Amino acid sequence: MEQELGSLRHLRILVVDDYPLAADTLRVLFELWGHEVEIAYSIQHALEAAASFGPDVVLVDIEMPGTHGRELARRLRGLPDLGRVLIIATCWTDCCDPRRTDYKQEFDDYLTKPFNLERLERLLASHTPAHP
Repeated sequence: MEQELGSLRHLRILVVDDYPLAADTLRVLFELWGHEVEIAYSIQHALEAAASFGPDVVLVDIEMPGTHGRELARRLRGLPDLGRVLIIATCWTDCCDPRRTDYKQEFDDYLTKPFNLERLERLLASHTPAHP
């Protein structure tokens, strides 16, 4: 990565994924990059965490059991004080295909697992945090 990890802005990042290894790996990465991280392994926990944590960025696994990630994104957009949150869809399959337009209302962008770290870093670096 060309950009030095310390040059990223400090962000509050909420990672929503029912697969603990994936979520916990992202926590370690984001903390190494200097961000504050909250993890949610379920949709309900994600809503509670978003309301109390006030994230700048939310990564949502859209293939979680129960409520689909799209519904979570819609509900997050309806929470007060989350107007400037960057919501990124994540998934293992082609459901995050950039040619699909049906996700554009709920999500600002997408990442297919395993993540391209340079792309992830660019997405985070381009976002202006709500909490300076």
